[in-house]
Amino acid sequence: MLSLACLILFRLRFQRMGLTTIIDGLLCVFFLPIVLPFAIFMGMYYGVFPIIIFAVVFFENLQLVAACVLAALAGVFLRLWKKDHDRYLENMYNYQSGYYEMEALQSELMNATIKIEQMTVISERARISREIHDNAGHEIVAAYISLQTARDLLPENEETADALSLYDAALERLDTGAVKIREAVHNLNTIESLGIENLHIICKKFYGIQPIFDVYGDTSYVPVHIWGVLEACLNEALTNTTRHASPTFIKVTIDATPKLVRLLVENDGAHKTKKITGNGIKNLRRRMTAVGGNVSASTDEHSKIFRLVCVIPMKGK
Repeated sequence: MLSLACLILFRLRFQRMGLTTIIDGLLCVFFLPIVLPFAIFMGMYYGVFPIIIFAVVFFENLQLVAACVLAALAGVFLRLWKKDHDRYLENMYNYQSGYYEMEALQSELMNATIKIEQMTVISERARISREIHDNAGHEIVAAYISLQTARDLLPENEETADALSLYDAALERLDTGAVKIREAVHNLNTIESLGIENLHIICKKFYGIQPIFDVYGDTSYVPVHIWGVLEACLNEALTNTTRHASPTFIKVTIDATPKLVRLLVENDGAHKTKKITGNGIKNLRRRMTAVGGNVSASTDEHSKIFRLVCVIPMKGK
């Protein structure tokens, strides 16, 4: 009985001692009436409830029957306790996983916020540069050309010499101003690509198969922060394609409307992909949820084409 008790405790603590049940069987063969409560305890603990029927064989021995009933109750309660303990450990694991996921998401959001701020500054500089070039710059150049043309029409004599001298000085200063405006526009222009250009660059720099890149609609409706999310989604989609598939083609499509923007990434390597809803898709869904969007992944059973679709609505449009 002491040997069986020790073996039971060891098996409860160490999961790789299953072969020791052979010793239990040998002991039961030689000492069945004595070890019956232990056999019933283990049966109730592991869910083999019909084993308690063997206690009826020795119903004349009330002490043995009482020991079997007590062992059965102990096995049941210990089984319930183990289930509750396992449930507690599972809840703790889920809580810790959620906590670490929240930390990772917070870090991603902080990085995304910094990038959005940088992109906002770059976008504003590009807008100011366009405004100066398209409006003020053109007006000044047009005025300069008009004044140059008018200069040829003015008579040159002693009476107009002083006026023409001031006129030429004004033209020279206007020319200098136009040059400075061009320099300012050149300095304001960013060397970083924005919006659809950056997505195109990501496709060009992708190692492996060169993705086909198509754009439909007017992308000027898409705000700066949405481009940052689309860049992250495209990078994640292309990375997952390299990890989980061996496609012969990759196609990236952008559809932009005043109401929403859609990113579609397709490849024909779906037969290589075993799991669609992996960590990559979960990360994309977290990013999309942050901007009110949605992401879905599906596989065409006939053509074996894997499709990843990211849809983001434009608020206030």
